[in-house]
Amino acid sequence: DLLRRGETVVIISHDQSRLATAEQELRAVSPRVRAILCDIRNTEDVQRAVAQILEEFGRLDVLVNNAGYAVYRAFEESSIDEVLDIVDVNLLGVIRCTKAVIPSMKARGIGQIVNISSIGGTMIITPNSSYCASKHGVVALSEALSYELEPFGISISVICPGRVETPFFDHETFRTRVTRPETQLTVSIDAVSTAIIRAIETRQFMTFVPWYLGLLSWTFHAMPWLVKPLYGMLLRSRIRSLYTTARR
Repeated sequence: DLLRRGETVVIISHDQSRLATAEQELRAVSPRVRAILCDIRNTEDVQRAVAQILEEFGRLDVLVNNAGYAVYRAFEESSIDEVLDIVDVNLLGVIRCTKAVIPSMKARGIGQIVNISSIGGTMIITPNSSYCASKHGVVALSEALSYELEPFGISISVICPGRVETPFFDHETFRTRVTRPETQLTVSIDAVSTAIIRAIETRQFMTFVPWYLGLLSWTFHAMPWLVKPLYGMLLRSRIRSLYTTARR
């Protein structure tokens, strides 16, 4: 969508094959796309990628921190390496990339950082405790930075989508789980892309996709005495389904 608007877009990924495929597909839209191999779990990789972008294009206007993943597995069944990697990608990756772009944005007195969180960044979703912890961290980091960076002309936007049908759900733990009614509520990639571009244009801090998730999140925190008992029933049901599947 940004390419169709005439923007220059740089995409990064640690997966060389998928990166090359994405670049090829995007070049069918516009030649103004550049792909850089970079693992956001590696600080030197991130710094090198940002330096390369600045050298090649002279500036970096907008950073979209979109990398993230989850597993549908209880915390006690996840290895410590799996838990730490989820946090490393989902939260520390955001921190590394954000930290790397701030100096150039600050020097120019303008810039925008868009952090893709999740409804799981404002509410709890089981059995995704590590994912929720990392996405809550993204929201907290974003809110704090919105005040810290405002004096330098840098704005922060947070996007909190619901369930978006992407390769996010290709992990075996999602494919083998019991199908539940709430998993049928999906958001299109186009809707998320539109919301991101709107946030860039308006510099809006928080955007929920779809919008009613914002109302749900507000109600969850404003009236916990009413919502949390009902929501807790849903979460307990999901956990029961998880362990029922495991025993099979």
